[in-house]
Amino acid sequence: MANMNWIPPDVSTICSETVAPLTQCSQTGFMFLTLVARLFGGSVDKQENLPVNPYTPHHEFGYSNDLSNGFPGKSENQLTAFSQLGPDMYNHDIQTETLTSALGPILQTDMFPKKYEKPNNNEQRLPGIQSFSTGEFYTGPEFEFESGTFSNPFEKYDRGRRDFNERGSYTDSDTANSENIEVKKYKKDRKKRNKRNVHEYDFIIVGAGSAGCVIANRLSEVKKWKILLLEAGPEEPDVTSVPSLAPTLGRSSIDWMYRTQPEELTCRAQRGQTCAWLSGRVMGGSSAINYLVYMRGNKKDYDDWAALGNKGWSYNNVLPYFIKSENNRDIEAKDKTYHGVNGPLNVERFSNMDKNIPMLIDAFNEFGLPLVDFNGERQIGTMTTQTTSRDGKRVSTNTAFVRPVRRKRKNLIVSTDSQVIKILIKPDSLRAYGVKYLRNGVFKRAFAKKEIIISAGALNSPKLLLLSGVGPKEHLKSLGIPVYKDLKVGHNLQDHATTDAFLMKLSNKTSTSINSKQVLSEVLKYYKQKNGLLAATGPLQITAFIRTKYADNDETVPDIQFHFDGRHMKDFYSDPTTYLASNVLPLAYYDSINVRPILLLPKSRGYLTLNKTNPVFGQPLIFPNFFTDKRDVDTLVAALRYAIKLENTKSFKKNQVSFIRVPVKACERYKWGSYDYFVCLLTRYTATIFHPSGTCKMGPKDDNNAVVDNKLRVYGIKKLRVADASIMPNIVRGNTNAPVIMIGEKLSDMIKESWGV
Repeated sequence: MANMNWIPPDVSTICSETVAPLTQCSQTGFMFLTLVARLFGGSVDKQENLPVNPYTPHHEFGYSNDLSNGFPGKSENQLTAFSQLGPDMYNHDIQTETLTSALGPILQTDMFPKKYEKPNNNEQRLPGIQSFSTGEFYTGPEFEFESGTFSNPFEKYDRGRRDFNERGSYTDSDTANSENIEVKKYKKDRKKRNKRNVHEYDFIIVGAGSAGCVIANRLSEVKKWKILLLEAGPEEPDVTSVPSLAPTLGRSSIDWMYRTQPEELTCRAQRGQTCAWLSGRVMGGSSAINYLVYMRGNKKDYDDWAALGNKGWSYNNVLPYFIKSENNRDIEAKDKTYHGVNGPLNVERFSNMDKNIPMLIDAFNEFGLPLVDFNGERQIGTMTTQTTSRDGKRVSTNTAFVRPVRRKRKNLIVSTDSQVIKILIKPDSLRAYGVKYLRNGVFKRAFAKKEIIISAGALNSPKLLLLSGVGPKEHLKSLGIPVYKDLKVGHNLQDHATTDAFLMKLSNKTSTSINSKQVLSEVLKYYKQKNGLLAATGPLQITAFIRTKYADNDETVPDIQFHFDGRHMKDFYSDPTTYLASNVLPLAYYDSINVRPILLLPKSRGYLTLNKTNPVFGQPLIFPNFFTDKRDVDTLVAALRYAIKLENTKSFKKNQVSFIRVPVKACERYKWGSYDYFVCLLTRYTATIFHPSGTCKMGPKDDNNAVVDNKLRVYGIKKLRVADASIMPNIVRGNTNAPVIMIGEKLSDMIKESWGV
């Protein structure tokens, strides 16, 4: 298991809190996780001989030619462990002991080999912090834990008097001396760097997610430019390719595992009275762990961005970039006005259709919602979802944009397991010139001759700016961080809120539930044949957009989107809090459906800040502030009532489907279907579909809340841009992966234009 690239979610602690038996907390659940990790825990990107980059020592970014041990899920000898199970598990009585013996222990100590790099003169070994890659702990005076708290890493900046100057920065002798030393070191080593050509690049991209992978691809098209792509997580593991295993990816080793802070109106019945906010920490970012929906949003979203003063961001401006990246393999490809067929990103529907999709589509049709192409001219209606997949496998931005060129373009250098903790900024000129990052317990620096692009996502991009001295001055002062520019970084936080607890019961006609032996057999089947129900996302294959009475006057614009995901009814109702926190089983198998009405354009706004106890390596403090504007609550309640009416359709009646009119535990004091009951569902069993946006708002210079301009340049800091969902002034009316890919495409062209290419 030395080459394991993925560790499954550790649900043991959560399962210890169950008040009733749950399938995922039984032997079945743990056997399932073990089997998935054994078969799909490796990474195709680690198997191939990566070429030695001429600019970089062979070992510099962890490339290896050692393939002697094989990789899980690829080598023929890996199958021998399952030989005793027989060729077809459907025909065998699988015993727990047999499978456990066959698989062996999964979470071994050698899962990540302990290989350390010797610090050189330009590196600093990290004291007192656990290495993400090795698990080893370093201790030292600067980052010691004291009484269970994290000492302030910026303590050296606390001394002396600071004055806020006209550029929005603080100056004092300690800060100036510290930064000047950094700059002098940069200049002194420049000749050496140029000679070795190791640490200096034209562009540095922070984050290999939905936008970062796109930008890396497009900028590396210019052969004379050297590009460094830094990703905090590992290579993309094979497990991400299996569509139905999306729930297994959250809370695993490729998720940042962030949670919101406790609030009065959100997540009150979720574990710890907080909500998980999944975010990909892996090559491909959240495009590698999401639910594969390809959705662009509404035309008005982008026209509104432009109307706010963001020239060049109208729908007509951005549509060419959606088309540029797309390779559509469905009937929509015939509509060349809205779709592309030559881009790197494959877009198609799953060939394995969930049996409940026709029922749901027919029901919405009866309600007057036509079949439409959501990524075309109209959005009000319903359709079978287009996905970022190909032949039953996920297509992340890593798969589409980086993997095909990574070994061909010598000017693109990819460094995984490399967490950037600071943007280096010259205090005199306020120019970004490099980054400081952590890799294998070693602090490293890399320098950019042209620009630095932050594409770390709507949670980590603002965090990195704050750590670098760009953000609200009072917050940074409280942490002793020198302020280079006072901007509203971390504000304007938005997401698509919904609920986890609005279930309808299925009859035997449409239930897809199977027993535990069959689940394990289906995993093996997909491993061997790459097909079956695991090659799709269950009821998530359908979506619909509607207007409630609270929608604005433009009748082409929806205010609610419906998503559907499977549930195991008995498990959920017996212990909903633990069930939701430990749900790791495939999307394909279920006996009830959770109906998710999604608030498309929330009025409420949240914010995030640095963690004062551990600002560098602690998660940011996330305050979503959902439902602080009552209009958001009323819109979602109207959507829940709309959904109930689906029971009256011929489609539902024919299939004997109805809503479960039993109040869920935290809302038992309210009458099912009442306004108060629905408000309880929203505030107790709050959920999102993980679309955080807006925290580095794009806006004109006179917008006091703007962080970047229409070219995505950070105000007041030269040679620094941000490109991801954080720049959205308002969240789009739909899933965010495709819009963020578009942002990466558009920024790439803007950068090329600004440098005369």
